[in-house]
Amino acid sequence: MSKPRRAGKRWREGAPEYILDCFDNRGKTCDRYSVLFGGTLYNAEADRVAVLDMSGAPTHPQGVSMWGECTRVEAAAWRYREGHYRVRWLDLPEHIRAHVVARATE
Repeated sequence: MSKPRRAGKRWREGAPEYILDCFDNRGKTCDRYSVLFGGTLYNAEADRVAVLDMSGAPTHPQGVSMWGECTRVEAAAWRYREGHYRVRWLDLPEHIRAHVVARATE
């Protein structure tokens, strides 16, 4: 079974090894940011990719930060379809990057 493909180096510069891709949905959905996980967090047995969707203020009492999952094939199709919303890891706000790392390592 193959692993999910990751975004290129330029998109993941400075990101932890388990980050596959990052998206800024900019009002397209109620969740502002979406981050896909792979690497050591990829569940190869179940062929599942973890997805963290969050609002612009995920730690606020009215903020949103929720896990989801999809298959490797669904993740590839989603990444292709939503590619114009892709952002560099370093372009995510600092508090969002810190939140992603905290949620991934909890």
